[in-house]
Amino acid sequence: MSQPRSEHDPQERYARWLELGSRLVFVFGCVALGLYLTGLLPALVPVRDLPRLWTLPAGEFLRATQAPAGFEWIGFLRYGDYLNVAAIAGFSLLSMVCTVRVVPAFLKNGERLHALLAALEALVLLAAALNLFPGAH
Repeated sequence: MSQPRSEHDPQERYARWLELGSRLVFVFGCVALGLYLTGLLPALVPVRDLPRLWTLPAGEFLRATQAPAGFEWIGFLRYGDYLNVAAIAGFSLLSMVCTVRVVPAFLKNGERLHALLAALEALVLLAAALNLFPGAH
């Protein structure tokens, strides 16, 4: 017979954080998209220019739009289009955040190996997000 789920169940904790995080990032993304499409925030790349620019190779797109490369986009959050990039980044980081949140639950349950593996997984996800190993595939 299975045991009832509790606050210390890592799967329940992960699921709760994933659900809440997904909802928050989705709402943020919708607001960011609305600000971009309505023009309430200025755009680095105007919506009307996108059909022409999307046909360009990435390097040409960056030159034509003077768009930032790498993590430089963080300095462009005053633009509506880059708020959308922040929403995408939020979805991308959500798995790592949820993984970090289960470490205390594993420790509380005495599952030290699982806690260590979850912490290591979070570190690998962080290293990948930061592009610390650019040549690795």
